Amino acid sequence: MENLSIKLTNIQHSFGTKELFSIDALSVYQGDRIGIIGSNGQGKSTLLKMIYGELTPDSGSIQKENDFHFFQQISEVDEEINYENIDWELMGRFFVPKNQVNTLSGGEKTKYRLTQVLSGYEAGLLLDEPTTHLDQKGIQTLIEELRYYYGTLLFVSHDRTFLNQLATKIWEVEAGKVKEYSGNYDEYCKQKELEKLENNRAAEQFVKEKTRLESAIAKKKAQAEKSKQVSIKKKQQHIRPDRLSSSKQKDTVQKNIQKTAKAMESRLLQLEEKKTLGIQRAITFPPSKTLELHNKFPIRGADFHLEKGGKCLFDHCDFQFGVGKCIAITGKNGAGKTSLLNSILTDEAGIILSPKVVFATYHQMAYKITGTQTVLTYLLQQTEYKEPLIRSILHNLGFSQLEMTKPIDRLSGGEATRVQIALLFTRPSNVLILDEPTNFIDLKTVEALEQLIISYQGTVIVTSHDRYFVERVADEIYTIENLRLQQR
Repeated sequence: MENLSIKLTNIQHSFGTKELFSIDALSVYQGDRIGIIGSNGQGKSTLLKMIYGELTPDSGSIQKENDFHFFQQISEVDEEINYENIDWELMGRFFVPKNQVNTLSGGEKTKYRLTQVLSGYEAGLLLDEPTTHLDQKGIQTLIEELRYYYGTLLFVSHDRTFLNQLATKIWEVEAGKVKEYSGNYDEYCKQKELEKLENNRAAEQFVKEKTRLESAIAKKKAQAEKSKQVSIKKKQQHIRPDRLSSSKQKDTVQKNIQKTAKAMESRLLQLEEKKTLGIQRAITFPPSKTLELHNKFPIRGADFHLEKGGKCLFDHCDFQFGVGKCIAITGKNGAGKTSLLNSILTDEAGIILSPKVVFATYHQMAYKITGTQTVLTYLLQQTEYKEPLIRSILHNLGFSQLEMTKPIDRLSGGEATRVQIALLFTRPSNVLILDEPTNFIDLKTVEALEQLIISYQGTVIVTSHDRYFVERVADEIYTIENLRLQQR
């Protein structure tokens, strides 16, 4: 028999005027490993804080049968936390240098805080986006450490590799509800696809039944009206008494037809409406003759040497990026990925660019959108593409027709991020530069970004620690090792 770890009952919680949660009943059992996913702003972090006890729901109860450690996504390093019991061996495997905390990078601080949380054992563990800022080696080290954790694990993550390696259940947080799926992320996707197929079959059946009933009702009403007219005409004539019974029979037939029509109308009202879930179609970007690149390798490095802050990042290395390819650059934190992108953008010594290269860039969180024009108008003002294509890009990024008419100065942070991604693909360019584009965006946006990159006809250079994302979009993968770009 499974032992209960957490039980949520009749949870109601709002943020301002927005209802975040309405949960009837939800249970977690000892040994569960639950990955929590959902769009930005759905309340995933709030859910963890309520389970931990940092927040109290507006109503309902949370029953906990064991204590929990909690890794919060945004927090400063406190060196005093668990200092006596710190696992220095794990700190070493995370490659955190023994420097002053204020000198550590963002990724190193995340590793430091993770080590503090994992150094002391509790029967429950809550992790909120633990892979943010971690390089691939750091993510793999964390996965290996958590494989041997046998308590109850709940974690919020947008990293699909992390979800696949650790989750045995998925909680999908959407529209105030939490729905549980068995298995890891890939198995969740299969179940969601099956749900979509079943829903669309039900939607087709609904349309057929609705059409059939509406047609039958119309026919019955027409029959009833015809019978009524015949009956009125007969009554107006001088009919012998022995033939009145025939007229009465016709009145009865008319009433039965009307009764049948009303029964059908009742059935029509009781039909549960099902709407077809849309299938995301690939976007086709129209080719631009003015931006067409004829150079086979529009971006090259020749004896490229780069030093930053007295540290050598690249030592006289050569590389060449092919036209129309998606190039992924990976490497540990501090290896020089962002510095390489900046060198390409600024055409530094050792970088050779085709004269026709036109860049469009995406830097995570580097946006500020002001103005009162709608999302659609804002994008149309900055592109040569036609409105149908812009609508398609916005639709793929999760904007409804109504949301496209929302003023840009009223966008949430997540919505503004999606507009920034849309803007990247609407500006005339033949080379996209994307620096860690999957940080802080939800899975639906990540998957939409993947489709846009795959559809884009130019050259793409992207840095990312998200292994799943890289394998989905990249034609060529390079790792920064030994002050060189090494192709995998």
